[in-house]
Amino acid sequence: MKFGKLFLVTLFVSVWQPAWADSERKPGLQKKLSKDSVSLKLDSAFTFPERFFSFSELIPNEPDEVIQDRLSCIKSSIPLTFNPFVRSYVDYFTIRNRKYTRRMLERENLYFPLFEKYLKKHNMPEELKYLAVVESALNPKAKSHVGALGLWQFMPATGGDFKLVQNAYYDERMDPEKSTEAACKFLRQLHNMFGDWELALAAYNCGPGNVRKAIAKAGGGKQTFWAIFPYLPKETRGYVPSFTAVMYAMNYAGHHKITSDSLQFAIATDTVLLNQGIDLAKFSAELNMSPEALKNLNPSLKKDYLPETVRNFAIKVPAEKRPILAQNRSTILDNSRYFSPKPVQPKLTPQEPEPVMIAKQAPEKQPDSSAESLQKLPYTVKRGDFLGKIAKEHNVTVEDLKTWNNLKSTNVMVNQKLVIHQPAVTDSAQTTALASAEVKTTEETVAETKPAPVQIAKASPVKKTVARKVAPKAPIIIHSVQPGDTLWNISKKYEGITVEEIKKKNNLKTNELKPGQKLVIS
Repeated sequence: MKFGKLFLVTLFVSVWQPAWADSERKPGLQKKLSKDSVSLKLDSAFTFPERFFSFSELIPNEPDEVIQDRLSCIKSSIPLTFNPFVRSYVDYFTIRNRKYTRRMLERENLYFPLFEKYLKKHNMPEELKYLAVVESALNPKAKSHVGALGLWQFMPATGGDFKLVQNAYYDERMDPEKSTEAACKFLRQLHNMFGDWELALAAYNCGPGNVRKAIAKAGGGKQTFWAIFPYLPKETRGYVPSFTAVMYAMNYAGHHKITSDSLQFAIATDTVLLNQGIDLAKFSAELNMSPEALKNLNPSLKKDYLPETVRNFAIKVPAEKRPILAQNRSTILDNSRYFSPKPVQPKLTPQEPEPVMIAKQAPEKQPDSSAESLQKLPYTVKRGDFLGKIAKEHNVTVEDLKTWNNLKSTNVMVNQKLVIHQPAVTDSAQTTALASAEVKTTEETVAETKPAPVQIAKASPVKKTVARKVAPKAPIIIHSVQPGDTLWNISKKYEGITVEEIKKKNNLKTNELKPGQKLVIS
């Protein structure tokens, strides 16, 4: 989503002239975007110099009536409005940056079948597949300067809302299948919210809060994208028009003499379920394929290995490798196993004393002396957990957790099993006996001083005091606002709280948030 913003801001500057008025276009300067923007070169109001006139004649420059007629012939559930603003984007993709359109034609067969599969599954318009062209240029590893990632440019917080796992080893925002399903769910939510696909696209780009503000400024009531157009953020004004222009350019590329000779196609794949550490270079060598080919099939992988703690990770391999895996699966996995490097112990010099042996014995005696007072409690890592949080909740240190679970780093994954050492619970019978003994002692003391039986009855509250347990206070939950967070997203993370309740607890007058802002949840 944020990648799309970067693309659209530059594209907006590039294509926007006083298109609503007739004015002479003048040559502008080239502006090269960063690598995050797929190295697009945009010309501001570019026109071909006279010395290239013969070349420019080869590029069709269709009249408005032809483009409008062609747009009307594209089967689409989403309105494909034509106006001078849309025309400027059509010219960008068919005249000024034909290279970009050619690159999209090369990649469409690689990802469009996947998009169509999930759009059909969620009963959504098939033409939404072109949104990924606007967002990421069909690059699963596209990353924006603010941290949006993948084909659908999910921010970390939004990706977490749709259960896309993000850790030090892999990031499911770069997984084509999982991110596509998450994008379908998000777009469906936005459509249910606004009842209009163009407004849903605008909200995907700038957030539902900004779309609501634009609707309010436009007078409220049922609105369309073009009715609230002047009140939207600048980059969002170019989002829907560029979506329409991309659809036109890719459907009528041949009419504009845009073709490609290097089309890419998806290959059939199988998955191998991993529950062990894997060295990707060794694994690819066992399968007689290059590490780059394996990484291309698994763009979500961030490192050259998967750790020993990985569980139920499905790695994709070419379907043609099925016979090799069927015959030698155990051997291949054993030969590819990854072991985290162990720390090197410093060697003792002859002059150094032997007390190191005493240090080795000390840790062995300590557990034995306290074994009767400690018990091992199983703990399953939940979404949002990290070692510091788990350690604080159980009144232990991070180093203790790493030692008890043989962890080499502080990274943990959802559903990972941990062991936590806690003081053993005192046997209830022993507690009762202790309470009874204390009461008895109290009763005997009272009996010696005041033999009246009534006084013995008064000693009974002592027993209640001993057995009473003080209920722990409910912890205060504080949320630190992350880039891309909205009140709506935050309310979805915590069950039982609404946007209005968050605003009331924090004395918020508007829905605007700033990264780093602390919010009281409960």
